[in-house]
Amino acid sequence: MRRLAACLVMLTCADAFQTSRMIPWKLSSSLAVCRSSRRCMHKGFSGWSMQAAALDPDIFSKKSEVLASLADIDDPVRGESIVSTSAVKNLEVDASGRVQFTVQLSAPDLQGIVKKACEEALSCLPWVSDVKITVMSLPPSDSLREASRSQAMGLKGVKHVILCASCKGGVGKSTTAVNLAYSMHKLGFRTGILDVDIYGPSLPTMVKPEKPFDPRRDIVGNEIMPVDGYGVKLMSMGFINPVDSFVMRGSRVTPLVQQLVSTTAWGDLDYLIIDMPPGTGDIQLTLSQMETLRIDAAVIVTTPQRLSFVDVVKGIEMFDKVGIPSVAVVENMAYFQNNALQDQIQVFADKYSLPREAVSELEQMLGAKQFVFGQGHKQRLLDMWGIQNSVSIPLFPDLAKQSDSGLPFVLAYPETEVSKAYTALAESVASEVNLSARMFASCLTRPRWRN
Repeated sequence: MRRLAACLVMLTCADAFQTSRMIPWKLSSSLAVCRSSRRCMHKGFSGWSMQAAALDPDIFSKKSEVLASLADIDDPVRGESIVSTSAVKNLEVDASGRVQFTVQLSAPDLQGIVKKACEEALSCLPWVSDVKITVMSLPPSDSLREASRSQAMGLKGVKHVILCASCKGGVGKSTTAVNLAYSMHKLGFRTGILDVDIYGPSLPTMVKPEKPFDPRRDIVGNEIMPVDGYGVKLMSMGFINPVDSFVMRGSRVTPLVQQLVSTTAWGDLDYLIIDMPPGTGDIQLTLSQMETLRIDAAVIVTTPQRLSFVDVVKGIEMFDKVGIPSVAVVENMAYFQNNALQDQIQVFADKYSLPREAVSELEQMLGAKQFVFGQGHKQRLLDMWGIQNSVSIPLFPDLAKQSDSGLPFVLAYPETEVSKAYTALAESVASEVNLSARMFASCLTRPRWRN
């Protein structure tokens, strides 16, 4: 029915086109074909020139076919056709079959459903050679903003927020954030993880939830329900849209991050661990300045290289400027220790009848820590900023392997020295945050001196 109506509209516009070819160059009252090519209307203009010869009947007909093909696609929020609501903008068609237009929706098309539907609809047109679609979302109205504030629980039930940051890419922030969160969960805390790296989300690879994110089930009203992974609440753009890459400017990313933070229904949590992207740009400043987000502390992740140390210092300085204390330093890839050879040393010694002194010396040589990337700058960070807590995580093959499996390392290998180091980190972070909270509360209740 929609397609029939669209075709009738196109025929009406085609008649108007044929009429327009007989209208003189200078018109005091002219016939204007509207942008969507669905209807025609008379508008009065004085001295308006119209070049009817510029209208190509073949291009006009192809535009009509495009709009007729898109007539069955609805705006997911409004439930109305994107053609009937004039959501299709800037439609361009050339002689070679290239089609280009913009679709303005009421809400972001996070999973690319509308874009994919448009591409499939136009693929049925034999003359179409290439399609370029830009999907945009209109800014929400004041009433919609107010409804979102009143209905979305967001961060109301979250007691403490911890940033896991570095400002340097590839140092292991996501590995630290995930294992820190699950170590806190093992200590009995209600924990969640928020991955705010829009361009390169890591959480969906590191933790496989029991039930994948389903927008029909997990988007309820103005709230986004986090997925559950081994007892920890998880949210990432990688769960919402696991297929498409997000290619957008910082000005577009900022409101997306704000929406992800404030409309996710975390419920009651003791700790929310936020896995930060590298850098000191829009996302970092947005989170640090959000009125509804009170950040308690930051855990700084680094590696032994000076290249990492230089950027980490910038990150700590940024947090210091916005009043976020850095409570711990994690040095990943600090050293390499080949413990796998320890079990083979005795076999080798028995085979060649080595004396006990030789065996002991061999154990010391092969079991010594090898600082592959140097001694590192962890102590310098502790001295410069007065940070009391630090953890060194070695180069451990099983840690890298487990991070790609979907099961956190501290759950798969709870008795290893690496897992014990993450547990010590969780205990120290919880202690620092609780101490800061008690000091803050005492400052509020302390009686003031009267003159």
